[in-house]
Amino acid sequence: MFTWISKARVFGVATALMILALGGCDAMLNAPQTMSVAEGAVVIAGPTGFCVDPDASHDNATSSFVLLGSCASIAQSAQAGHPTIRAVLTAAVSAGSHGASISGNEAKLAAFFRAPQGRAALSRSGKAETVKVLSSGVRNGVFMIHARDVSAFPGQSVSPDYWRALFDLNGHIVTLSVMGVPQAPFTDRAALSTLQAFVQQTRAASQQAGAGPTG
Repeated sequence: MFTWISKARVFGVATALMILALGGCDAMLNAPQTMSVAEGAVVIAGPTGFCVDPDASHDNATSSFVLLGSCASIAQSAQAGHPTIRAVLTAAVSAGSHGASISGNEAKLAAFFRAPQGRAALSRSGKAETVKVLSSGVRNGVFMIHARDVSAFPGQSVSPDYWRALFDLNGHIVTLSVMGVPQAPFTDRAALSTLQAFVQQTRAASQQAGAGPTG
């Protein structure tokens, strides 16, 4: 089984904590639009209006986690950019190894995420019964999944539905997610459009930075 899959639940818990940081009292004057990770092999870049929260993101030798939110919220400035939807974006990057890649394994991934073990990996609580996979598919070399997780986030009300994209990029496996909040719901189409833009921006930024081919 893919070793990187087991980290999905860890990223889910981390996301919960990072969301709380968006509403913190500490001033976040720095709101970069991109973050280079994995020794420059991947550059995470969000759609228009989304910026990286440096304090809630990390990059190390084994994995990277990047949180993006509204530029206005992170910069604490009404003059900063606003995205078209109110959402929290996350990116997780890990090194691909021992055949653990997205390309060529899409059918196995679809089956895995619908099985109890896969749904447990998608669950914020680690319990398969909290997750329902609503849809999944492949588009332009990207495996996309729309799931519903009724697990609660500690201290934060988060919409149960989320959208996730997994793809290979310069020898790494990139996982991008779009999550909403109940106070500002958006349509499935808007979420998918945001996720696709997230993928496109990250691929383009990685290529422009000289990271090499984006396949």
